[in-house]
Amino acid sequence: MNFIDGLLIGLAGLRKHPMRAFLTILGIVIGVGAVVAVVAIGDGARIMTLAEIQQTGGTNIVEIYRNQWSRSSRGGTLAQTAQEAIRSRWQYNRAEDLEYPDVLALEEGSEYIVQAVAEVDSGDVSAMREGNTKDSRLVGASLGYQRSHNWFVTEGRFINETELDDGALVAVIGSQLAIDLFGKTDPIGQLIRAQRFRQRWGDSFDIQLKVIGVMEMKGDVGATEGWDDSIIIPLSTYQQRISGKKDVARIRAEVSAVEHLKQAVLDIEYILGKQHPGPENQYEIWMAVEELATAERVGLIMKLMLGGIASIALLVAGIGIMNIMLISVTERTKEIGLRKAIGAKSRDILAQFLVESATLSIGGGILGIFVGFFLARITANLISKLVWENTQWPVAFSPVSAIIAFAVAVGVGIFFGLYPARKAAKMTPIEALRRD
Repeated sequence: MNFIDGLLIGLAGLRKHPMRAFLTILGIVIGVGAVVAVVAIGDGARIMTLAEIQQTGGTNIVEIYRNQWSRSSRGGTLAQTAQEAIRSRWQYNRAEDLEYPDVLALEEGSEYIVQAVAEVDSGDVSAMREGNTKDSRLVGASLGYQRSHNWFVTEGRFINETELDDGALVAVIGSQLAIDLFGKTDPIGQLIRAQRFRQRWGDSFDIQLKVIGVMEMKGDVGATEGWDDSIIIPLSTYQQRISGKKDVARIRAEVSAVEHLKQAVLDIEYILGKQHPGPENQYEIWMAVEELATAERVGLIMKLMLGGIASIALLVAGIGIMNIMLISVTERTKEIGLRKAIGAKSRDILAQFLVESATLSIGGGILGIFVGFFLARITANLISKLVWENTQWPVAFSPVSAIIAFAVAVGVGIFFGLYPARKAAKMTPIEALRRD
């Protein structure tokens, strides 16, 4: 008997019980579909994280903060260790604040840093114009802010060097804030007020600013949430008119290439050590690629966990295939004896039942791939609507994962179908024909 004959006989056997065959492959469909969907959703998380990083500046961005707290490294006897645990292992970090001269030092001191930008911001600000009021976010920034955030002006212009040096009362506003305050009126050259009254904290202010530019629309989702309602003013204006201090909240440095990040970080630590002598770890350095690596680790953990569940489904499906094939062998015992009596060999009987089990797993694998595609789409839509609203969670279908899941499904079918097939092949014609 050739392969085609065995395939036709196997399919004929499955057609006798279509519902039984469908229920048998359902486990395969669920297992393969789950694997395909999980990988698609997990890879989508990485794509979305990478897109957000690119949208907010790129993977070659390094942010530097003053480390507010430092870990105590004191050691000693067991009693001293116990006292440390009671007291607290964390101490306030008395490191010096970051300042604008640090920006210039970083740009001049490292060949890997293309530019550095000093930033400071203030939440809970009211932006007002002719009776229109909008909660906003006030940002003080130095030159290069547009490039470091991959966020550019669409109307007017950005802050220039003269305005930064003079502490000018000018502002670039987010596109949504422009719509809310000005409607269809051209905001360029118009005046707005930025104010906050918090007497308890002693940080109230009320300043009038001239709008010189409007930023492009970023979208109020994820990492860019609140950007479109921002007011961006010169760093010097913020320091002179609002905070009264020279410190900056962070420095955002752009490195020439991702492969130079490690060397750039070493340069940053060395330069800041010279600018602010003191203990190590005074400043915290964050890299955009770290966020991407975190997303990849979370995605991998999710794939492994849900992939394990899918593997259990495939295992159960394999047991189901074995069970159905054993029933099929029992039901067709006389058929096996008759075929052997007229010349069929053991390998022909073995091939016949292996073809049946393989057909079940192949059919389940193919259906499972399509089910996985639809399941991933549905899951992504649910995440976008229920878990992370107003996002468009991407779905990244991986041909490799689909092929691997399909191959595993076929392997499961053949493996679990082998025992019933061998049982049928070992029967002698007399034994099979005499069995009730």
